[in-house]
Amino acid sequence: MSRILLLVDRHQQLNLPIAHLNTEHEVLVLDRALDPNSEFPIPQIAFDLCILDEANFDRIGPLVESLKAAAEPIFLPFLLVSKSQTPALFEQPFSQQAKPLERRIDDLIVTPAEPAQLHLRVENLLARRRLSLELHKLQEVIKERTVTESLLKDSLQTANENLQREITKRAEVESARRENSYLDLLMNAMPDIVCFKDGEGRWQEANRAILEVFELEKIDYRSLKDSQLGELSSFYREALEACEVSDREAWEKGTLSRGEEIIPRSDGTVKIYDVIKVPVFHPDGRRKSIVILGRDITEHKQTRDELVRLASIVESSDDGIVGKTLAGTIQSWNAGAEKIYGYCAAEIKGQSIEILAIPERPKEIPQILENIRAGATIDHYETVHLRKDGQQIDVSLTISPIKDATGAVTGVSTIARDISDSKRVEKAFEQLRHQTEMILFSAGEGICGLNKEGKVTFVNPAAVRMAGCESKQLIDRPLYESLHRSQEEGSKAIQQLSPVTDINSGSELVPHCAAPQAGKLLPNRVSSQILATLEDGEARRVTDEIFWRRDGSSFPVEYVVAPMREEGEIIGAVVTFKDITDRLAVERMKDEFISVVSHELRTPMTSIHGALGLLNSGLLDAYPQKAKRMLEIAVTNTDRLVRLVNDILDLERMESSYSTAVKQTCNVAELMLQAADEMQGMAQQAGVTLSVKPVGAQLQAVPDRLIQALTNLLSNAIKFSPSGATVWLSGELSHNLDLAEKAAHKSVSSPSLLSPEPAAAHPHLPVPSSWYIVIAVKDQGRGIPPDKLEMVFERFQQVDASDSRQKGGTGLGLAICRSIVQQHGGRMWVESVVGEGSTFFLSLPLLREGLATES
Repeated sequence: MSRILLLVDRHQQLNLPIAHLNTEHEVLVLDRALDPNSEFPIPQIAFDLCILDEANFDRIGPLVESLKAAAEPIFLPFLLVSKSQTPALFEQPFSQQAKPLERRIDDLIVTPAEPAQLHLRVENLLARRRLSLELHKLQEVIKERTVTESLLKDSLQTANENLQREITKRAEVESARRENSYLDLLMNAMPDIVCFKDGEGRWQEANRAILEVFELEKIDYRSLKDSQLGELSSFYREALEACEVSDREAWEKGTLSRGEEIIPRSDGTVKIYDVIKVPVFHPDGRRKSIVILGRDITEHKQTRDELVRLASIVESSDDGIVGKTLAGTIQSWNAGAEKIYGYCAAEIKGQSIEILAIPERPKEIPQILENIRAGATIDHYETVHLRKDGQQIDVSLTISPIKDATGAVTGVSTIARDISDSKRVEKAFEQLRHQTEMILFSAGEGICGLNKEGKVTFVNPAAVRMAGCESKQLIDRPLYESLHRSQEEGSKAIQQLSPVTDINSGSELVPHCAAPQAGKLLPNRVSSQILATLEDGEARRVTDEIFWRRDGSSFPVEYVVAPMREEGEIIGAVVTFKDITDRLAVERMKDEFISVVSHELRTPMTSIHGALGLLNSGLLDAYPQKAKRMLEIAVTNTDRLVRLVNDILDLERMESSYSTAVKQTCNVAELMLQAADEMQGMAQQAGVTLSVKPVGAQLQAVPDRLIQALTNLLSNAIKFSPSGATVWLSGELSHNLDLAEKAAHKSVSSPSLLSPEPAAAHPHLPVPSSWYIVIAVKDQGRGIPPDKLEMVFERFQQVDASDSRQKGGTGLGLAICRSIVQQHGGRMWVESVVGEGSTFFLSLPLLREGLATES
């Protein structure tokens, strides 16, 4: 802030806008009128500019000269306030008295003065004083530096000259602006952008259009360069800097230049201007000014680009796009048409479109042209056209009229697509559909297709036959309404057919399958399984269920429900079922046999075993060796019978006793090691190496049952492995989403094992986590044939019937293992290669907090 000393009479101060100066500078007012005889203490006051009137100048004129001389080389400005251009203290005009005032007064202002005029005079004098101060400081520094810094002095002198020129130019610009105010009206009325800049690139005048483009309406842009305006309007900084670069190129070119400039707007739009820049020079070649004119060509540019884009699309399209006159003469022919028909554009243009017609349809194209002339549009019209090589092809045509601005039809546009391949695919699909329909109709099992809502969409004859009704009575009805009754009726019927089998024990689900939605009442368990598959896309198998016929009778079934997908979306499901009445009868007979074995054979066999064991112990040495040998055989066969009875009882008793068993948190690694320790003796006796790779993880289980399952698997592996072989017991952690995928990528001998069927989660187990432990028992035995991979898990089933005599098996061990695993909410399956060995897998759900790494 500068200090201004005001030595002006109180009455004269009224003609000066001093209030404007107070806002920017510190004004010191001395009024001698209070004491006319007193002297001004000017030498004791520090000031940057002194404004005085004629009366005070007359009194302190010599003092002014001495003060200016004392301040040299620093410029101390004095501004004289006069009531006229001819001050009273001089008889001649002020301009003629310039020499006497040269070392006293630096500028003159006539009252009354305009604020802008006073401001300009004051700022010019203060700028000169600031410059002189800077020059004085620099001169002092220069005196202390070496001669090598003389270049810096020249630079500062040049800067002083430039500043003086700039001050002069600013005054000239201000004067020109006032003299040419009519130009503002003309420029602001123009829609084009207009801007005038001086030789240094400073804005002098700009119309409203360009100010709106750069959002400079509220900014004093005059005397500022593009880079300075960019600092004030930061969003347009890059655009303004680009303008500055193009200005420099215009100056270097020296003549009119033209180009496009792209200006992004703050509202997200982009403006494109066709800009003309005209540089103007002084006679001596110095830059004087540059005129900038610009026209908004955004819409024109977009329209042109759109036409180019459309032309590119037409030319690059695989479809044939053909333009014709109303008479059918071909005018345009793209690359797609050349590819489809074999004609190049040069040889087809000017010919009639009827060159593409086949002889069998001579009136087709004329009729189409007649419809188009009437203003019609033809969409996806399928026909046959003739290629250049004589081949007939199937095409789909979209034909539209070409209209001018008045709406009159002037031509015809045709888009042709070769659909020969799709026609062949349709024919192949039709053949495949027919074959599939034949397979469905000839299948012995009932097959029902369901939509997303669970309604029947198709049934095969076997399903109709088992349902005892016509197909139309099943179609478009929910499955549970057609083949089911209430759950209570189904449960009673199951109990009558198989009284020892729980209805829920026959369903196999993945442990993480979706539960029925809260508040959604399902008619029975079957519809629950089917709807769950429709919701989560998991395949399910239910082994014993009741379906109802139209006449009210029922029959037991086993069914599989699998989802139908289209582009990854579940669109329905397929239910395949078969009547298991005969199988349930066989199971009922087996149950009766087990009851006989349990009550009639176990007690006498135990007694026989005790007596024969006593004889075999050597206490009866009086018996001949032949009798002893016979007793040993009796003991061996008795042991076999006892194992048979125990296995049968274990298998049938397992389901009923599981709910009362003590379940606890177990470490899988400990269970694996304990099972291996128990089988180590048997392995050593058989000459088999037992390799264990345990995994530390926690699960909720009955430990004795799991150890029983593992020892059964290890016992089988050891028995069927040759001497010198290795049996591996290993574990691996797996996410449930990855489990089926892992199984699907393994090389197995049976397609049914690619996705091992999940067991239903047991009602007494905690909700499983999303992680599983997969335990594998691998041997180097003879392997299992592909057709017996699933059979080995059934009761009383063995790969070779002689195994029961040679290996001592009962055919129930694997059935017991699978039952144990299913009771723990897991699954079990086998992979085998004949001649190389078998690997039995069992997966069990882990506790959420029970994950660990391999140990």
